[in-house]
Amino acid sequence: MSLVVTSNRDDDVVRRNEASIYSAWSYRNDLSSTYKIPPNSQVALQSCKVNLDGRITIGENNSWWYDWFGYDVDAIDNTDGTGTEVEEKINLTTSYPKLQDIDVARGSILELTTDELAERLKKYHREYHPLEMNQFDCDVKRNSGLDFLGFEFKYNQYTGNASTMPTSAEKFYNDEEAQRFSYNTGTGVFQRNAGTFVDPAVGILLGAPLSAVGGDCRVTISSANGSGLEWGFGLSRDCPNYFINEDEEYRPYYFDNFNDEDENEAMGLDNHLYFEDFGVHRNDLDELVLRHAVPTTDGSALVHKEVRYWLNVNGSLAGAGRYDMGTNALGYTAFQLSLNGEVIELYGINASGTDFITGFDATQPKRTYFRPCTQTNWCLHPVLFVGYDGITEQGQLTLASFSGVNITNYNSRLDSQFSKKGWFETASMLSNVDNFRPINRCRDLDLRFIFDPDETNAPYVYAQKELNASGVDYKYAMILKPNNTYHPTFGASTADLFGFPGRSLVMDGTGTFPAITFGSDVAPDLNCMKSIFVRLNGFGQQVINARTGNKSTILSHLPTADSSSSQGSSQRIFYEPSNLLWLDLNNPYEMVVSEFSIDFVYSNEQYAKILQGQSIVCLYFRVKDEK
Repeated sequence: MSLVVTSNRDDDVVRRNEASIYSAWSYRNDLSSTYKIPPNSQVALQSCKVNLDGRITIGENNSWWYDWFGYDVDAIDNTDGTGTEVEEKINLTTSYPKLQDIDVARGSILELTTDELAERLKKYHREYHPLEMNQFDCDVKRNSGLDFLGFEFKYNQYTGNASTMPTSAEKFYNDEEAQRFSYNTGTGVFQRNAGTFVDPAVGILLGAPLSAVGGDCRVTISSANGSGLEWGFGLSRDCPNYFINEDEEYRPYYFDNFNDEDENEAMGLDNHLYFEDFGVHRNDLDELVLRHAVPTTDGSALVHKEVRYWLNVNGSLAGAGRYDMGTNALGYTAFQLSLNGEVIELYGINASGTDFITGFDATQPKRTYFRPCTQTNWCLHPVLFVGYDGITEQGQLTLASFSGVNITNYNSRLDSQFSKKGWFETASMLSNVDNFRPINRCRDLDLRFIFDPDETNAPYVYAQKELNASGVDYKYAMILKPNNTYHPTFGASTADLFGFPGRSLVMDGTGTFPAITFGSDVAPDLNCMKSIFVRLNGFGQQVINARTGNKSTILSHLPTADSSSSQGSSQRIFYEPSNLLWLDLNNPYEMVVSEFSIDFVYSNEQYAKILQGQSIVCLYFRVKDEK
């Protein structure tokens, strides 16, 4: 039996720009004379000493968590009138857990300082609500002595004045048809092109999503309405046509305007068969018709159903039926959709001022007001339509005002990880290339029973959220481990990394709403994130790394939490196995060795570059069966 001591250097002094053959994670010792190993020998790791440099190691298995922006789910009453629980609480909200990913490439491991991790969290964080976009921040938490105490996760909402008009217009009906309109970004005029085509001249106006803090979308209808044309305007999520549908409409793939429960025909909107979340229309009978996209009774599809605004006793058009836009007795020249929190309201504009027509009121039937604005359509854009009556070739609507939020890098149609866009739009793009089909999460939310206007039993009559202290009256939360109440949150695994050990849900932040901060409970143990393995190169041991599926020269596992001593932000690890594991070198003949090559790697065979200073590996060699 013989002992071989290897090391990359003689001391623990950290030097910059070292040659690779002397690095702490991969080094080679050349011998001044050859070393002979007898036939049929074995090798074992006798001991090892390394220094971890204090960086964090992050892999696929500790890089996911979820954000929540919505109701406090635990506080929801999910019982019927008898006290029996009839629904999961999360299905009685308008929100869905939002996956956050530190973006670790598949099969690789990141090595980051605490400051680098904080910057990466900011860089890759996704906010889907316009008021949250570019408001997230993450700082390293330290005391006055600059000791690392964890992280501070800062959530906030934009509360400034919003008045950004759309900057572009895109067709929003059929991918095979030519665009049937023009839009002037300066005047807001949406003009139907001259021609006798009968398919819709319908477009979506993009560039800035509607503000949820009293945001308004006002459209002047005088020109189109005075010409007796059918017209429509509304608010909608953007639906880039990433799925090939039979009719190739721009819509969620689970929207079906030919479903038996769809009410477009009954509303006289046979020429308005395009998707929108919330719409205001003059139909083929010259009536004012309101519609919204809601689930069918069985929750199998999204369809358009009518909002019976005339049954809302608080509205200016309360009465026996739909308002006549042909005679237009009240002289409406414009209509305005407004958004407060998640509440959509409609107003009529005439010479006398502004009339309230409909909006959420807990005392009124669900059929009389719009459903709430949900996470799938947090980013709302104007949709405009001008019809054709067989005589008049042209007509126009004018977007008179729009409270768009000016968001840096906002682009609902740019397939980039760093462009800001809504949750639905992001899921659509991911689903185009990913078999995981994230769009089905949007489907799950859109088809919840609380959005069915005909479901009037407890607990499905939803109390819509408005504003609180100039922000949307929601709760922020971080889900760091899979949670049975806030779900699905599979894969969440950052509780230890972020300094909240043992906690699945973090909701108890500090600060004044809407600016809330979640601070780590404890300083994360940064040096124990990923195990390290010692690799001896150039010898004949037979090892299979099942993680990679390949042969390996790994000699031993180095538990990074054993027998350690702190050195400031670094950590010294000394490891001596209690039982030596002997590996056959499979050498039927004598081996003549002129160098020893040592690597420190993770389970994926990637170099563990979090090592610094002096590394020492002591090897035992013996002839097989030698005691």
